[in-house]
Amino acid sequence: MSNQTLFQVVPACTILIGFLGVAVSLRSHRRQMYAQMYIEFSARFHDVLRTLPAQFWMSPGAEGQQMPPRNEELTKCCVQCFHIIADLYYLNRGGYITPGLWRPWRRAIKRAMQRPIMKREWLAVESNFDHDPDLCRFMRLLIAEGHGRMTHSRSPVAVARTRRLFRAVNSV
Repeated sequence: MSNQTLFQVVPACTILIGFLGVAVSLRSHRRQMYAQMYIEFSARFHDVLRTLPAQFWMSPGAEGQQMPPRNEELTKCCVQCFHIIADLYYLNRGGYITPGLWRPWRRAIKRAMQRPIMKREWLAVESNFDHDPDLCRFMRLLIAEGHGRMTHSRSPVAVARTRRLFRAVNSV
């Protein structure tokens, strides 16, 4: 290999190594951002869920437990939780949350939304979220998945549309 050829190959290799370094850095930064997002939203959820009454954690009808009556503090806690869920939903819909990160959150959201207290509070405050019908359909679908029927009487066309939306949300 002549010196002239060597002088042509070395800069090309340096540029290639530089591009690889930038790609690795971007990938690492992206993964770090996902981890920070997960930690932040998990902390928010834990803070809100910690303020909910003990009846929230009981199985429906466990040992004659009754739901606590509606009050301002309980409604505020649930609305905070709904706003966190909405934030996660918007981030997922925008493609900012990976499917691997969205799946466990969605399962946790579904489990929380199937609790009698959360169902009751969502139905009471749902009109505050009606600026985004897709979010409202998503929340109703999560509630409905627990007992195999829709909470509101809806036409078969609306049910099919909601299922398509649900599949689209989970595929993002």
